[in-house]
Amino acid sequence: MIQVLIVDDDSLLCRAMANKLEYVNQEGGLDLAPAITAGTAREALAIIREKPVDILITDVQMPYQSGLELIDAVRGQFPLMQLVVLSGYSDYDYMRSALRSGVTDYLLKPVKILQLKEIIQKCIDNIHANLDSGEALAIQKQAALNDRTGKYCNALLLRAPAPARPEGLTQPAFFAAVFSAGCPDDRFSELLRQFSQKTPSESPLVLRSFQDVNQSQILLVNAPEDEGRVRTYLERFCAFAAEKGLACRCGVSRAGGSLDQFPKLHRQAGYALAHQMIQSFTVKMAEEAPEKLARSPEDLFRKSSRRIQAAFQSRNFGQIYAALNEVFTLEYVSAHQAALGDILDYYNGFSDQIRQLSTALQVDLERIRSFPLFTSLDDLRSYFQELLYRLQWQSEKETEKTHYVITQAISYMERHYNQDITMKDVAAAMNMSYTYFSKFFKEQTHQSFSECLTSIRMGEAKRLIMEDPSIKIKEVAHLVGYESVYSFSRAFKQYYKVSPTALSGGPASGRGGR
Repeated sequence: MIQVLIVDDDSLLCRAMANKLEYVNQEGGLDLAPAITAGTAREALAIIREKPVDILITDVQMPYQSGLELIDAVRGQFPLMQLVVLSGYSDYDYMRSALRSGVTDYLLKPVKILQLKEIIQKCIDNIHANLDSGEALAIQKQAALNDRTGKYCNALLLRAPAPARPEGLTQPAFFAAVFSAGCPDDRFSELLRQFSQKTPSESPLVLRSFQDVNQSQILLVNAPEDEGRVRTYLERFCAFAAEKGLACRCGVSRAGGSLDQFPKLHRQAGYALAHQMIQSFTVKMAEEAPEKLARSPEDLFRKSSRRIQAAFQSRNFGQIYAALNEVFTLEYVSAHQAALGDILDYYNGFSDQIRQLSTALQVDLERIRSFPLFTSLDDLRSYFQELLYRLQWQSEKETEKTHYVITQAISYMERHYNQDITMKDVAAAMNMSYTYFSKFFKEQTHQSFSECLTSIRMGEAKRLIMEDPSIKIKEVAHLVGYESVYSFSRAFKQYYKVSPTALSGGPASGRGGR
């Protein structure tokens, strides 16, 4: 039976479409199974990976991921699936872009029974035609094997329970090849298929392509333990891809004796590929690079780490950018004879500081890109700059907010200093809890609330005395919020190291007002 999946964030529309499909099925005897529905692209992908789906009907505008993005995600892995766009847009240019995405056809809302019947019949005809094609079946089978292998290997990387072991991997050695950024999954798979047809391998190479947890393109090669033959095959494939307009570069692991060693092979291949930041190559074998990345005789990062850490802690973005633009350059690498391990140390140091600062600023950054994925030092530097721009913007926004709150708090204290005000009063005026405001105020002003209030009161008291030396100390004390002249005089002398009477120049007796 033909399985149809309907994807739309409108559950009512999904049910209506399912009912229409059931009517079309009964009327035309199309051998359709009851339709499955999904509310998001993510939910649809989970369904597709668990059970066979023959026809996908998806809405265009959906939260988180559009229908066209869903189509892009499935068409490479499931090339025989019939794809239909469901849209309320009748704009020709928009529909043309959908058709260029490889869809079979499109449906306009509200969907009419006759239109639905014609398109479903068209999809079924395509399915039957594909079943008659041995090449199409081979493509579908390879896509399924790639998908199962990818799930198994990524589960090993994540240390998660692994699904069933993929079949067909019977050769004694395993090699992992990690390809540089810029290799879209569907394009890569199609070029690999074309190359394999054009250039049959001289020895039995079993190839599985998939994306790892970092969205990097992986080619798992199951072959005899012959690094030279694997390298030759990959070099010829990269040359073929370049002729087709796709620039490929890859790092290749050493030979492993078991698929369960994939995490180790993946790491080796990643470190080999990471050399693209300081070297030019097409295929880099792990045997050409030490498994533990080499470092220069000088510990370059240790000399700079404290300076970089201090710049992050003080949020001195000028110094952070200066360090970033100094280190991640070929000039620095050359001048200091820096090895890839030194660059990795700097990368790890910057990554750790960026994570800590993003946590402090409550900025939700996506997972920081894996080190081997950077194609050059310029790429790495630009990536960190983008993250720092976001953090700097948030830091400046937070600074402005902090400045505003502190300014308003002090302004409130300056208006009410002659009253019996407490920190609780000011915190309430700022709409902040007492506990948080207490800590916040001291962190930002580097003094306690009472010290700040005393400073305001003493400044006003000094102004009153200097402007009118004849004023009575008792009156000054009252005007600045002290009920006791004795308490005021003691606070004044402690603050200015001179009594209020001495400041006014009058005799000590007779000026106290007591």
